[in-house]
Amino acid sequence: MNLLFFLLFFASVVWMLFTDPAGAVSAALAGAENAVTVSVKMLAVYALWLGILGVMRKNGVAEFLSRLFHPLTKRLFKGERAETHSLISQNLAANFLGIGSAATPLGIDAVRLMQGEQTDATDNTVLFIVINACGVQLLPATVIALRAQAGSAAPADVLTPTVISTLVTAAIGVTLCFLKRSARGKGQGK
Repeated sequence: MNLLFFLLFFASVVWMLFTDPAGAVSAALAGAENAVTVSVKMLAVYALWLGILGVMRKNGVAEFLSRLFHPLTKRLFKGERAETHSLISQNLAANFLGIGSAATPLGIDAVRLMQGEQTDATDNTVLFIVINACGVQLLPATVIALRAQAGSAAPADVLTPTVISTLVTAAIGVTLCFLKRSARGKGQGK
């Protein structure tokens, strides 16, 4: 697959260089400039939210949010250790606040603990990944920041649709995971 993408990229660059060399170079430079600009702006957004998360951790707010999610994680992720539940709860709390970049290391550690020595994904790992993929958010900070940087008149207008859509997709994803578990359990019982 990497070879295919490389060939497509290479062919398009060669085509651009032969059809419009000046346009190809200026487009590449403009694209690189935009990439750097967006990266620097997003770095500032991530620095802000990671700083807020750091303050929340020191003040106990992150632990409070983690405790709020703990009953849910205990019910969804049965059979996991307390440390795993804590990591899952912190990951969900960070995602809930729209701080996905802060949630990623917590999620990786949680998956590492859930998997143990197993090479195939466990049911709890699959469920955790599905929930993270749905990205349930109360405050989609990154999207709001991107919209504000793009000059949106009302960057927070995505708040309600984001909350509704992520809750719906998470409910569907969790339901499908549990249906798959129960179907496999019935199939093994026969």
